[in-house]
Amino acid sequence: MANTKRTFPVQGMGCAACVARVENALKNAKGVNSCQVSLASNTALVDYDSSVTSPGELRKTVQDAGYDMIVEGSDDEAHSRAEVAQEESLRALRKDTIIAVALAALVMVISMGFKDFAFKGYLLWALATPVVFWCGRRFFKAGILSLRHGAANMDTLVALSVSISYLFSIFNLLFPSVWTSRGLEPHLYFESSTMIVAFILLGRLLEEMAKHSTTKAIRGLMELQPPKDPVLPGEVIVVKPGERLPVDGLVIDGSSYVDESMLTGESAHVLKKAGDRVYSGTMNQRGFLNVKAEKVGEETMLSSIIRMVRDAQGTKAPVQKLVDRIAAVFVPVIIGISVLTLVAWIIFGGGDGVTLGLLSMVAVLVVACPCSLGLATPTAIIAGIGNGASKGILIKDAESLQTAAKVQVVVMDKTGTLTDGTPEDNLRESSVQAVKDLQKMGLEVHVVSGDKEERVRRVAEATGITNVTFGVLPDGKAGYVSRLQQSGKKVAMIGDGINDSAALALADLSIAMGTGTDIAMDAAQVTIVSSDLTKVTELVKLSKRSVKIIRENLFWAFFYNVAAVPIAAGLLYPFTGWLMSPMLAAACMALSSICVVSNSLRLLH
Repeated sequence: MANTKRTFPVQGMGCAACVARVENALKNAKGVNSCQVSLASNTALVDYDSSVTSPGELRKTVQDAGYDMIVEGSDDEAHSRAEVAQEESLRALRKDTIIAVALAALVMVISMGFKDFAFKGYLLWALATPVVFWCGRRFFKAGILSLRHGAANMDTLVALSVSISYLFSIFNLLFPSVWTSRGLEPHLYFESSTMIVAFILLGRLLEEMAKHSTTKAIRGLMELQPPKDPVLPGEVIVVKPGERLPVDGLVIDGSSYVDESMLTGESAHVLKKAGDRVYSGTMNQRGFLNVKAEKVGEETMLSSIIRMVRDAQGTKAPVQKLVDRIAAVFVPVIIGISVLTLVAWIIFGGGDGVTLGLLSMVAVLVVACPCSLGLATPTAIIAGIGNGASKGILIKDAESLQTAAKVQVVVMDKTGTLTDGTPEDNLRESSVQAVKDLQKMGLEVHVVSGDKEERVRRVAEATGITNVTFGVLPDGKAGYVSRLQQSGKKVAMIGDGINDSAALALADLSIAMGTGTDIAMDAAQVTIVSSDLTKVTELVKLSKRSVKIIRENLFWAFFYNVAAVPIAAGLLYPFTGWLMSPMLAAACMALSSICVVSNSLRLLH
């Protein structure tokens, strides 16, 4: 087997049902081991056997499901093309929204604000048509494409609801005698069809703009990448004041302060001199540096961080599994409820049963669009992981972000974690404050080291740690973590060396210091780039905030649909005489998605 894991941009998804369809298609494709699709980032993280399938075949699978996936070129090139396509799509969406809102407002004013006059109905028809078929074309195109592939999504619901109100109005305009002969008034509902399109487009525009904000961390990192000049490993380059370093390498001559805040989240500039390591994308300040290139292009730490953050933002938290199961059947269930609503109104609604039934049917279809369900978890995950990356906390996946909130015990190695790793084994400036902060949060802090008792106890006393174990071999560290887990504790392990890798792999949450070995960082779920232990408390706080916001989002998304659908169906009408109009349903649906995304944006601050 030749396992490959890549993140591909996906195009055409609009709701949780779309995500479920793309994910199921890829999971069932030959050679795919696992797949996670995110609506918020519009990506698919696919783990596949490259000896069995290829990116081109995976794209064909997605296309057969009614969507598209960019697979050509490197990851950076694919995501750059996706970014350009997204910008173009956002411009088109903004233009359509402006036209739809303007024409829908005009239809509303003429319909509600003027008494009947000759050809009033035909004027409304003329104004509504471009809104429905031009501004709303994306809903019909995507909805029809989805139905052709044997599925239904949000666009299907919107296309159905707009079509019903639009065609019902045309029927009443052209054949009023069908109703007048029965003593009924043939009303027109062109304002409903136009307002549905206008509100949903406005909601989607605000939603896309907000989603754009959640990914600003990854875009900020990509903007730091220097131009890809043909520098080869081993080549010596001169970095002038005010230039970004184009490679990861070793300073062989010169000295200068370097701004590494984009990697570490620390604002203080770091003095670099001969023998020190420097990293691509960091900014040289006032001196000249002669740097021997070691890693270039996609091998640099910055490129690795971008890949890690991008992959992490496309993963799913365990809580998302419930949402995915619901989303897979949500749209067909809503269509069924809307049909039952129409039938119930025709049977029990009296003379206006057909009219009220059609309006209620449209309201149910619109108000239940599952956008908020699809965005509830991934927008919070993207914002949370992006916030961590901006502070030098690299979180590998959504599950790790969620797990950090549950940690009860923090086990630390001494050398390279509490101390700086030099033979003089020196205490880091941040260690005392970090331990104090963790203990203040109610977490147990343990130090487990292979060093001698005297040295370990000296560091433990200086930091206020009372749980001390010394003279432990690598398997002993792993055993220590295992015993804590067997006692029912959620354990985080922090280390930096090869001797910590077994314990890191076993822990519920593994955290590697950025100055450590590649093996330790590969085994860890979180990497602290700056090796500042106070970042661990920031990680736990960020995790708790992220989990809280995910729960809030899911509560409001579920509560909204549970409450809104019966009301749209007419539950309150027998008691109050009030019926939710399709326009109000569209406004409520748009507002629910905006609320969920806006709530997630709080994680960026």
